[in-house]
Amino acid sequence: MKTQGGDDFCWQAVAPLIVHPTKVTIIELLWLEQRPLSATRMAKRIDDPEFTVALLDYHCHTLLKAGVLRLEGTVPNGASNEKFYWFAHQGGDCN
Repeated sequence: MKTQGGDDFCWQAVAPLIVHPTKVTIIELLWLEQRPLSATRMAKRIDDPEFTVALLDYHCHTLLKAGVLRLEGTVPNGASNEKFYWFAHQGGDCN
């Protein structure tokens, strides 16, 4: 991509600053599992103390607001509802 000055824009330098690794992990896990998952179930499958349910839930919610994920359903879980997420768009052309 060319900038107004004519220089090439360096996505390799910018992408790691704007793409959060937790969001990438969520997308990769959903793709691998090929079914909707909740933050609770994601945390169990990842099995890494850095990926807490709260962290995964936060990033699922931001991906939901961005239109990347959709809410697939909820299941009662104690005092709250367990929210299940899936891709908002599937297949199609990436171009």
